[in-house]
Amino acid sequence: MGNGNQVDRSYADAVTAQLGERVTNLNRRQTDMETEMRAGFKQVENGMASIANEMRSSIASLSSSLAERSRTQWPVVWSAAGVSFTILAALGAFVYGTLSKDQSRLDLAILKNGEIMQASISKLADTTQQSIVTMTERMVTRQEMEYRQARGAEDRTRLEATIKEIRDAQVPRAELDRVFANYDQRFVDQRRQADEQKRQSGEVYGARDVILDMRQRLDRVERDRGAPSP
Repeated sequence: MGNGNQVDRSYADAVTAQLGERVTNLNRRQTDMETEMRAGFKQVENGMASIANEMRSSIASLSSSLAERSRTQWPVVWSAAGVSFTILAALGAFVYGTLSKDQSRLDLAILKNGEIMQASISKLADTTQQSIVTMTERMVTRQEMEYRQARGAEDRTRLEATIKEIRDAQVPRAELDRVFANYDQRFVDQRRQADEQKRQSGEVYGARDVILDMRQRLDRVERDRGAPSP
């Protein structure tokens, strides 16, 4: 959230944020220094106004005294002038010293912040260069992407051809069910035919016929044994 002259900022990385923070601190220090200088100038202005008022009061009092005595008292005048000159010289030296000190502090702060900004910019440049190198190493070239796409298309084509061959070699389930049903029907028909043949055989050549046939064979064998040999 902004405070005074501060503005909300968002940064892409830590180095940029650090650089922005240092620039913000530099602006804040310059603002504080300007405030201190204004306060010092205001204090000097108030002191000069107070001295001027005192000088005017002293001169007015001196003028009144001279007017009352109707004679010029040069020692007093020269003393007042010397005091005024001394006060003005001291005030000028104070103002000059204050300005020189503030200017030196400002120059030192600007120089230091300039060095910090230069170091931050150099660090940011190095970090950016390293990031670019890292991105370049991790990036895939256009030729490699096209090669991978072509290989993928070839693999997909071969896979589709293999799937088609497998599907063509397979027999549909409906056809298998139909073939198995035909086999079952053939087995049923063969069993039915076998049963029919057994039934017909039983009707044509029964057990009684078998017994009679066996008796006839036995009688023929006995006759053959009892007949005289030639």
